[in-house]
Amino acid sequence: MTPPERRDIAGLTCAEWNPEATGPVVLALHGLTNSSEVWRAFAEASPGTRVIAPDLPGRGGSLTTKAAPGLAGHAAEVVRVADECGLDDVVLLGHSMGGYLAPLVAAKLADRVRRLVLLDGGVLPEPSWRSRRLAVRALWTLWTRPLGRTFPDAATFVDQVEGRPIARRPDLRPRLEQWAAHLLDDAGHPRVDLPRLVDDAVDTLAGRPTLPRLASLDIPVHVILAEHDGDDSARPFISDRALALGRAQLPRLTAERIPANHVTMLFDEAVVRAV
Repeated sequence: MTPPERRDIAGLTCAEWNPEATGPVVLALHGLTNSSEVWRAFAEASPGTRVIAPDLPGRGGSLTTKAAPGLAGHAAEVVRVADECGLDDVVLLGHSMGGYLAPLVAAKLADRVRRLVLLDGGVLPEPSWRSRRLAVRALWTLWTRPLGRTFPDAATFVDQVEGRPIARRPDLRPRLEQWAAHLLDDAGHPRVDLPRLVDDAVDTLAGRPTLPRLASLDIPVHVILAEHDGDDSARPFISDRALALGRAQLPRLTAERIPANHVTMLFDEAVVRAV
């Protein structure tokens, strides 16, 4: 597993792989409870591509970074990273929350963006009681509660928090332990700002759709959808009906569905092909 170069860029801790590669730069945006570390497998599978992945505000090395609220706040910080790095030929790659964030970043970078690839993101789930603001806040307050604990090691964190998605993929366990090792501080406490995580969940899932922000930009937008949500027995996070609603917002949207879940999709070769 190739370790990234980590450095501060515009106030965010960023991981960078393959810095000498030429051509478009992949700016990779992680999900609600993750960090830049989730992109390591993708970067290793793309040795000819420079990959820059920030720890978004309130996560990992950017735990104490001050940013404006919601996705708009994240977008402003990501644009500062692109500006400081002088990026003018960018592929935006976003997973989960990062997939909803990417259109806001693209709207600001405009013709500096070559394409967007969104993994279980961008397209909102089907409307239901779960998508109401109060429900999202209550559910995510409950779901993120384990992140307030202290863990003796990364393996225990995976056992207690992240294990379900890889129940049928034990080969991925070392990868998730690597994610956990980056997320935990020296005392074994997850480096996450829990109130920020919950607020971000509300803005992502119950806020204004972000796909329409791409309507005026003439760039390809491709979404990859997993067959399952949190584990291999769950229904998809984004259903076919939800995809149809997303296409109504952005008719040029292209899509594919892959045999993976919301987590294991990060390791699928379809992601490399799409980028």
